[in-house]
Amino acid sequence: MQITPYPDVNKILDELTQGIVKIVKENLIGFYLTGSLSYGNFNPKSSDIDLHAVIKYPFSKNELESIKKLHEEIEMHNKTWKERIECSYTPLSMFQNILPPKLPRPYYGAGIFYPEAPYGNEWLINNYLLYKHGIALTGPDFKTLIKPIDMVDVQKACVRDLFKEWEPKINDRGVQIEFDISFTHNAIIPDQKELR
Repeated sequence: MQITPYPDVNKILDELTQGIVKIVKENLIGFYLTGSLSYGNFNPKSSDIDLHAVIKYPFSKNELESIKKLHEEIEMHNKTWKERIECSYTPLSMFQNILPPKLPRPYYGAGIFYPEAPYGNEWLINNYLLYKHGIALTGPDFKTLIKPIDMVDVQKACVRDLFKEWEPKINDRGVQIEFDISFTHNAIIPDQKELR
């Protein structure tokens, strides 16, 4: 699979896709590359590999254990990407929500598997990026699974995220904040058609 210009990343994507298909089987709807690798702002020295699996129903205990083991093995064999692979496992029904769902989902990030991770204010922002830029590693185009996401709702989510996540940090005199304008420019700014 040559999804990206980075052979080591492609190897990880291939291993994860094959492993998840083998473990999850018919419960898997699709597996998607998202984040900076999908919208062109990837830095191999600092960026994460961001992924999202859409499933039919919540995982069984055996599926959770197998997914955890898969992630740990892939990171163990790919030291450059240790603690730099992130993946959410979300039932399709949850994508109906504009606000973050109350039910948690399995999530792997920073080298830790969370069987019940809550969604944060970034929920709709991430879904918008997945909708606009996601690359199917297996399964249908993500755009065929959900309705288009309204830009006004994304803007509201950005404001909520700013106040909930960043305002306390900005008000803390001991914290210096650096905003990544290129992320906003490359990923969130709507094209002119969306503004009409």
